Amino acid sequence: MTETNPFGLLRKKAGRIAVSLTVGVWIVSSFLFVMPMLVAGQEMSFYLAASIVAIATGGSLVSAMLMIAIWYIFESEIGPKILVSGAAILLAAIVLTLVDLAAAELFVSIQPGHQLSTSRTFRAINNFAVFVPHFALLGALYALLAHTRRAANQERMLAEAHSLAQQARLSALRYQLNPHFLFNTLNSISSLVVTRRNADAEQMLANLSEFLRTTLAGDPNAPQTLEGELETIDAYLGLERIRFGERLDVVIDCPAELREAQLPHFLLQPLVENAVKHGLAPTDKPVLIQVSARAQGSKIIIAVENDCGEGTVSDGGTGVGLRNIRERLEAVYGASGRLETMQRDTGFIAIVRFPLSFAVG
Repeated sequence: MTETNPFGLLRKKAGRIAVSLTVGVWIVSSFLFVMPMLVAGQEMSFYLAASIVAIATGGSLVSAMLMIAIWYIFESEIGPKILVSGAAILLAAIVLTLVDLAAAELFVSIQPGHQLSTSRTFRAINNFAVFVPHFALLGALYALLAHTRRAANQERMLAEAHSLAQQARLSALRYQLNPHFLFNTLNSISSLVVTRRNADAEQMLANLSEFLRTTLAGDPNAPQTLEGELETIDAYLGLERIRFGERLDVVIDCPAELREAQLPHFLLQPLVENAVKHGLAPTDKPVLIQVSARAQGSKIIIAVENDCGEGTVSDGGTGVGLRNIRERLEAVYGASGRLETMQRDTGFIAIVRFPLSFAVG
C-alpha cells in the first residue's frame, strides 16, 4: 500500500534527503569557488583541483558524521540541543580544517618545489571561517529533518496506540455480547431439561458447541463476509428452532452480489437474537424473523425484523445488545455507520447502515 502521509514519507526518505543535501551543498560550493577562474579562462593547477576534491570529499564525510550527531541530539533527551548542536558544528569545521591542512601537506610533498601560497595559520583561519557557515547551514537542515522524523515517529506511535485502543474496545464489546447470548442459550437448555425434553437438550448442546467453535475461532477485530455472518445467524437459529419449534419461521433475503460484502464480526447475530427474544416472548403465535440486505448507493442496508402478526406488540429491547452494536458501528465506521430501530404494529425492526466494501484480492 502506498503511503500518502507527508510525515510518513519524510520519515522514510529523511536519510536520502540528508545525503542529497550534503552532496549538493559541497558540489555547489566547489563550483562557486572555481567559477571565477573558469569565467576568466585561467588554467587550474593539479594542486588546486586536488585541494577542491579533498575539501568536497572530506566535507561530505564530516557532514555525514555531523548529521548522525545532530539526529542523535534531537532524537534523544540531550539538552540544551541548540548549544550542543552548535558545538558539534564548530567541531566539524575544526576537523575539516585539519583535514585540509593535512591534504595540503600531502600534495606539497608529492609535488617537488611546490610551496603553500599562504601560511598554515592563515589558511587554517580562513578555511575555518568558510567551513563554519557551510556546516551551520547543513546542521540547520539536519535539525529540521530530525524534528520531522521525530514528529513522524510520534504520529505513527499515536496512530498505533489509537488502533490498539480501537481493537481493544471492539474486543471488549464483542465479548460483552457473547456471555449475554451464552446465558440465554444455557437458560433455554436448562428449561428443556426441566421439562424432560432431554433429546432436544442434547441436540441444543451439540448445536451450541458447534456455534461457539465457529464464532470464537475468528478474530473479533477482523471483518468477515456477509455470507459468513448469515451462516452464524443460521447456526444460532438452529438452536432456537429446537426451543420454539414451528412457532419460529425465518426468511433471509440477501442478493448474491452482496454476500461477499465486509462487516464487523458478530454484528448481526445480536439483532437476530433480540428479534427472537422479544418477538416470541409476548405471544404464543408463530413469529416470522426476516433478515434482508440491499445496497443503496455507497452503503449497505441490513434490516432485521420480527413479525408477530396483527394485534401483537413486540418490544424491541433497549439493553446492552443494541447499545453495543451502536458503539461497534461508531468505532469501525464513525458517523457513516448507524443503527436505527422502529416499533411497528406487528413487530419491531432494526436497520443497520454502513459503507459497502469488499475484500481486496
